[in-house]
Amino acid sequence: MASDPDKVNLWAYADVYFAADVAATNPATVATVFNGSWGHVGLLDGDEGFTHSRDVDSADFFAWGGALTKTSRRNFKHTAKFTALEDNATTKALLWPGSTTGSIVTPRPVAGKIAFETRDESGKIHRLISAYKALVEVDGDIKDTESDITKYGFMATIFPTTAGVLFVEQEAPSVVSIALSPLTLALAVAGIKVTVATATLSDASTVDVSALANWTSATPAKATVAPGGYVTGVSAGTAAISCTYAGVTSTAPCVATVS
Repeated sequence: MASDPDKVNLWAYADVYFAADVAATNPATVATVFNGSWGHVGLLDGDEGFTHSRDVDSADFFAWGGALTKTSRRNFKHTAKFTALEDNATTKALLWPGSTTGSIVTPRPVAGKIAFETRDESGKIHRLISAYKALVEVDGDIKDTESDITKYGFMATIFPTTAGVLFVEQEAPSVVSIALSPLTLALAVAGIKVTVATATLSDASTVDVSALANWTSATPAKATVAPGGYVTGVSAGTAAISCTYAGVTSTAPCVATVS
């Protein structure tokens, strides 16, 4: 099996959303924003990131002679840690659940739903939304100092559904290939024509990425290309026009002939 560097993830941005209602509606797709039932935790500590941990009690059973015969596993528990940097309404509700403005009470965490979203530079998005409920508590101490910003560490305990489902996973389909149309352009000097970049995605759908792609001309002295796929004739000759989007380069160039 060939290696695929596009399967390696380096997340540039991340967000956490929390809804204090286990019946809160999930976004329909990864392209849908979270509705008003969800609160945004705000800026996160990127160095801390998201830490997902799995705890399970296991026991091994051996026969005479030391041969392993059975292993039992039970009491599975999944937790996820993150560190918030903003002192906003959502973080306050997680820090001091049940408190009101001007009155802080002994915290009793409220069950709700939590969502973790990560994004890379190309626009790839991945979401994990708790399928049933989550209980969020403060993880460690909250320290105010004069030499560092205040950080709020949280740990979410994820409760599975009766079917054992922990998360609903949403992600944007990846780009499989990009085709240009038309593949040939006849231009006069200073004339302008356009070639369209259509991406085929991993779910077999297609999308026009002309405005999002990075365009290049192999011979800019003959023809140049601007964002959106607009090709301009410069001098007599030919130039191969191509584009790249989400790490994928168009399969065949558009050949611009200037006369």
